[in-house]
Amino acid sequence: SEGKCLTDKVVVVTGAGRGIGRAIALLCAAEGAKVVVNDLGGSADGEGGGDAHPAEQVVEEIRKAGGKAVANTDSVADAGPAANIIKTAIDSFGRIDCVVNNAGILRDRISHRMSIVDFETVIKVHLLGSFYTSRAAANYFKEQNSGSFVHFPSPSGLIGNFGQANYAAAK
Repeated sequence: SEGKCLTDKVVVVTGAGRGIGRAIALLCAAEGAKVVVNDLGGSADGEGGGDAHPAEQVVEEIRKAGGKAVANTDSVADAGPAANIIKTAIDSFGRIDCVVNNAGILRDRISHRMSIVDFETVIKVHLLGSFYTSRAAANYFKEQNSGSFVHFPSPSGLIGNFGQANYAAAK
């Protein structure tokens, strides 16, 4: 693992069971990181959850390639479970070096048809989830005198997009 830019680093990737998060987790592991693969196991709109299969499948891919990873199925949308994601890194690998706040859901509806639940749920995952995981890691970063956050903006947050008042506000 010499020459790899993340050797011995511990990286949490939220929403890492599928899509961009999965690719990030696999890349981090390929670069030498020990990875906490966090995924609630829900659908793209955040429904469902409790399905550990997506996170566990990515962990298995990382392990088969010779990397180190653990699965976590906690939600970023609430402070306690989000803090547990970071605790998983500490308990499993003894430290935390980076939090990649990738978890996200979409509940697109034109504003006058969007329910309060759909608005608040997207805000909880994208905005509050990024804060909750980052806040949980911040004291470890301070103690270690190092650490990195990676957050995902979106053009929807800068210029808007039809049916995405919730997503745009969160981004």
